Amino acid sequence: MKRIIHKADKARIKFVKVEFALLMFALVLLALVFSRPDVIGYASTNIHSQDLNLVMDHSQGFFLRSLTQKPIHLTSLTISGEVIGDGTASVYLEDAYGIQHLIYKNIKPQDSTHNRITGVSVAGSPMSGYSVTGNALPVKEEKPVLDLLEANDLYGYELLPKEYKTVSGNFNNACIDSCILYGNAYIGTHFKLDFFVEPGTKLKISEIVYTTLEEI
Repeated sequence: MKRIIHKADKARIKFVKVEFALLMFALVLLALVFSRPDVIGYASTNIHSQDLNLVMDHSQGFFLRSLTQKPIHLTSLTISGEVIGDGTASVYLEDAYGIQHLIYKNIKPQDSTHNRITGVSVAGSPMSGYSVTGNALPVKEEKPVLDLLEANDLYGYELLPKEYKTVSGNFNNACIDSCILYGNAYIGTHFKLDFFVEPGTKLKISEIVYTTLEEI
């Protein structure tokens, strides 16, 4: 009976991942359609998920490097994991120009009734640059195309704003500013993830899910 329940849980988790990935694809496609595109053509959006086992008790950086050394067009990125402790923890994605985009932060207003922050948001103005119109081919789930490499330690951590409190526990598919990534800033052979962790707190990263755009 336990084995049957375990198999059912695995099937349910896989279904949820696919369902979320299709939602992300739809959001990216809508953003491309309603932006002011400058490239006409066909595009295939691929979904990639990678299981990670990162545990950090201090601030640290990591590189996301192309496995093929060919440029990757990153169009969205989400992370899932857990915060253990009462300190602050935040994650940023750094673009080709060195600008950081917030993926996750474990704070909320003190009067908030939500149990945790997931960071899902699609607000924002499109950046000028590469975009695609025309017919889009069906979304495909592919093998990972990015490799995670340890970079330098980072100094400091984010202070807790007044009238806010930290939130511990699990978070899933967080992508505050990285739900949809616009423009040429995310076309390249490597990207940067910055993790800021307050001393006494641990940040676990269990999975990243991202989409890439492929010209045909």
